[in-house]
Amino acid sequence: MRKFLKEPLVHFLFLGGLIFGYHYLVNTNSESENAIVIDDTEYDYLLSLWKNQWKREPNEQDIKAFLDQYLRQEVFYKEALVLGLDHNDIIVKRRLAQKMEAVSNDLNAMLNPPTDNDLREFYETNDSLFLLPPTYSFKQVLFTNQEPNWQTELQATQKALNDGQAIPTSRVLKLSIANEWENSPINEIAKAFGGEFASKLESLPLNQWAGPIESGFGQHLVFISEKRDSELADFETIKSYVEKEYEYQTELEMQEQVYQDLLEKYQVKITSNRVPESIKKSYQP
Repeated sequence: MRKFLKEPLVHFLFLGGLIFGYHYLVNTNSESENAIVIDDTEYDYLLSLWKNQWKREPNEQDIKAFLDQYLRQEVFYKEALVLGLDHNDIIVKRRLAQKMEAVSNDLNAMLNPPTDNDLREFYETNDSLFLLPPTYSFKQVLFTNQEPNWQTELQATQKALNDGQAIPTSRVLKLSIANEWENSPINEIAKAFGGEFASKLESLPLNQWAGPIESGFGQHLVFISEKRDSELADFETIKSYVEKEYEYQTELEMQEQVYQDLLEKYQVKITSNRVPESIKKSYQP
């Protein structure tokens, strides 16, 4: 019995019953099938949407406008249902399917909130999701490709720097690019200098001016003072991120489980001769 109560489909149907039961209770006093009721709840919802968009309180003209917009939508929606325009409409189907998936997600969050042990186990099992990127502390000196004889000047500058001289004044903040970068993640370096530049850093020696290394700006001499390999982030530091990833993954699992459980209610008949037989058989019980 306990195993039965833990089945996702049982949870899904239970929540669905609550939703439809609530819908029935709040609509038992409807005057007719053609009534469009704007009660306090509906009005407050429409009002909040308007205020979130316009960031102020509406005047009477504004209220009339958003009520007219709502009524226009409801009238056309109801008439479209009467005419059966929702039938076999791919957009309507997709939207309703998304709402069903959202119900299963809400159900999972409500009935299965993660414990600290759940989060830590997820963190340890999926450690690749929580790896910090490699970081580098380095200096760079830029030579643009438009400079005359940049190759000769680069070689001379490299020798002078390795002999202990300071970065030439003319090379400080060249093109407004910082010369020193401390503990910079590889992805941030790639954003600043390009992926090709970032990929070359791994092969460069420590504590030595090396180059040229090409970027979108030109050619660089690079001095790497520290490399830190990728490492697992501290659990407590990223606990909120772990929880978001856990919720996302469990939502996907819940959606798939509910889909498979509901699919068993239906007999799938693929009559098209253009569908491969192996695929047809995969839908047979």
